[in-house]
Order: sequence, then C-alpha cells, then structure tokens
Amino acid sequence: QYLLGSNKDLVPLKQLLIQRTEGNPFFQEESVRSLVETGVLVGEKGKYRPGLKLDEICIPNTVQNVLADRIDRLPLEEKRLLQTAAVIGVIVPLLLLRAVAEVPEGDLQTYLTHLQGGEFLYESNLFPELEYTFKHALTNEVAYGALVHERTVFLHAKIVTALEDIVGSNLQDHIETISQHAYRGELWEKAVA
Repeated sequence: QYLLGSNKDLVPLKQLLIQRTEGNPFFQEESVRSLVETGVLVGEKGKYRPGLKLDEICIPNTVQNVLADRIDRLPLEEKRLLQTAAVIGVIVPLLLLRAVAEVPEGDLQTYLTHLQGGEFLYESNLFPELEYTFKHALTNEVAYGALVHERTVFLHAKIVTALEDIVGSNLQDHIETISQHAYRGELWEKAVA
C-alpha cells in the first residue's frame, strides 16, 4: 500500500507483485522502481497510477534480474561508475572512487546524484571523508557480477595503486583491503607481501 498507493486499477498488479516477490520488501521496492523507470507506473511513491496496460507487463522472477535490468537501463557513464564503485566494495570512499573512476569532477557529482536518486547508492559518512554505500549488498553483487573478468582485474589493480597513494605510509592500517584488491587484481607479489 505505501509503495503503490490506493488506486483501484493497481489491484491486479499488487497481487502479481506479492505473488512474484513472495513478500520480500526489497524485491517489491526494486520491482516498483523498475516499473516506474519503464513507464508502467506514473506518479509518485504512494500515489502511483497505471501508465501502460497492466496486462502487458512482465516482472522478472528474481530480484537479481530486476536489479540487472535497472542497472542496464542506466546511461553508460553512470553504469560504469556504479560498476567501478562495486569493485571498490559495499562502502565506497569518494576519494578512492574519484582516483579510480577517471571521471571529470562535475560529471562525477552529477552521476553520483543520479545514482542516489535511483537509490543505488546513498551518502553514509560525511566526516572525515565522504563515503557512499550501496543501498543493498545485492545491488553491489549484481553490478560487480556484470563486469567481464578483465575489467574487474584491471579495476582491482588500479584500486591497489590508488590506495597506496592515498594511505601513503599508513599501509599497515589498510593491509587487508590492499591485499584483497591485489589478489583480485592478480598482483601476486603485492598480494603475498
């Protein structure tokens, strides 16, 4: 009710969503976001109405598929930024994302604002350094899983270099994170060290 609202034309859709999502709130939220993004629903949260014929809609049968579809609909640069953030981890320090993403600062802020608006990421820490967090670990997993192996290896290796530059002589405090990225970046000597 709080997601869709009380429009009587949505009763069949509500029943379909409950059946398809098996009552999983995250799956329901992502399905509704997907339906809004594709124009099936119009309006605002709690006050939606049909935008297309409801008998023509298709709801993916897993939350992973819903997330993958939503990520695929993102503009290319935003999708790449989200996937880069996914390689960094569920918690994404802005300083590290900025160093790895190679996106002009103005564009970076615009893309991050859009990704927050789409509820993929949210600001989770302002001090001492701004951090973003994936709204759900599954979103991180799906974004990461869509990358080809060569791209993930490249990004993990790039993260190691960026982390070494950022932490400077404080390597010991970040050794686990650096070694994890070194391993996944196939920087074998650094991973072992």
